[in-house]
Amino acid sequence: MRKILIVEEDVLIREKLSNLLRDEGYYVIAVKDRSVAINCLERESIEIMIIAEKIIQENGFELLSVARQRLSNIVIIAFGENENAYRVRGLFTKGIYEYLSHPLTPSRILSSIKRAEERINLLEENKDLKRRIDYRYSFAGITGVSEKMQKVFSLILQVSQIKRPILLMGESGTGKEMIARAIHKYAYSDEKGFYKILCSNLPPGALKGKIFYRDSDVSSKMNTLDQLPSGTIYFEDIHLLPYPLQNEFIDFLEENRFSRSDKDLHIITSTEVPLEEEVTRGMFRNDLFYFLNAVKIEVPSLRERKEDIPFLIDVFLKEIEEGINKKTIKISKEALNLLLEYHWPGNITELKNTLEGMVILSVSEMILPEDIPVHIKSGVATGRSLQIEVGMSLEQAEKILIWETLKANRFNKSKSAQILGIGLRTLYRKIEQYNLDKQ
Repeated sequence: MRKILIVEEDVLIREKLSNLLRDEGYYVIAVKDRSVAINCLERESIEIMIIAEKIIQENGFELLSVARQRLSNIVIIAFGENENAYRVRGLFTKGIYEYLSHPLTPSRILSSIKRAEERINLLEENKDLKRRIDYRYSFAGITGVSEKMQKVFSLILQVSQIKRPILLMGESGTGKEMIARAIHKYAYSDEKGFYKILCSNLPPGALKGKIFYRDSDVSSKMNTLDQLPSGTIYFEDIHLLPYPLQNEFIDFLEENRFSRSDKDLHIITSTEVPLEEEVTRGMFRNDLFYFLNAVKIEVPSLRERKEDIPFLIDVFLKEIEEGINKKTIKISKEALNLLLEYHWPGNITELKNTLEGMVILSVSEMILPEDIPVHIKSGVATGRSLQIEVGMSLEQAEKILIWETLKANRFNKSKSAQILGIGLRTLYRKIEQYNLDKQ
């Protein structure tokens, strides 16, 4: 799976190329302009770049220069409207490998990619392939090859260039903070602070007075928000922000949005509970919900991206090896299959902690089915079946069905209502009717 960067202003051409290459199994990052493309080249191990000739010409070959300086083995394919011999010759002298003129048919594009891969293979013959493979399955340090994660990666690039507040939605343990840090990484070319604020710990008046925040690059501090330098403020668990503070938060967002100062702040919030549920419960302000919900990224759970699990396991095992100074650890096919079948309610965090426990307790250098915790094997065995018996009343069966659906979706009521085929208000009424909120 090669990592390919597409640079094209036209959204239709960009989508056509992206879909074609993703369907063929390539790892694709598609951007529309020079600045985001340079960000990618500086931060990602791009192997093939497909770029529109007009973008190259408009920027005086800057992109080609950055690509060659940053990635010596990158293969660059350019395409354009007309195959002008003089212009094309100039492109070859600047480092492109191949030029394609329109029309860009699927067969021509794929043939060109195959030739580029052959060149990469030749360049890699005497190099350390293992190091390159480790980078090939990640973006901004986040491992993922699934379609859902590639969509998240594309959104990271898009939202990093805007100043509007960004909402990250996802279950606990899905890696929302890593995504916030990736947005920060792409938002700033130089080093600026990443400030983490836990919304559950804020006292009344905190957003107007003194506030504890975490700057991962420095240390824990106490300061006022208006004294923060440029950078990213990450409000974790915005759904836990006390109701009296929510009005203050709106004021803070508005002030930052229309501020004329030189301060350059990105605001990112996260939640593991759908905010519309909190609005329905009267725990979250409706106006704040609409403010935050405009630009959001939905972070998939691990069970929604199971094709990423083998790659995550590979990364985590390498980290664990280094941490406990143990020899190379492998996992048997049977053990891997069990881990793939499990539903992972704790998501990536649970997977990493489970692997660490298995490695520490294992007596060999191979993780076997017997090393896997009992609760995971029993979870795989029982699956999602329900204990509904003949003779039960309809109400009893409905109660079990609603309760098990809520548990399977980590009590995400919006998702549970959608699966059950009922409205959110109806679900709340059923929860109250069957006293499920007290279980």
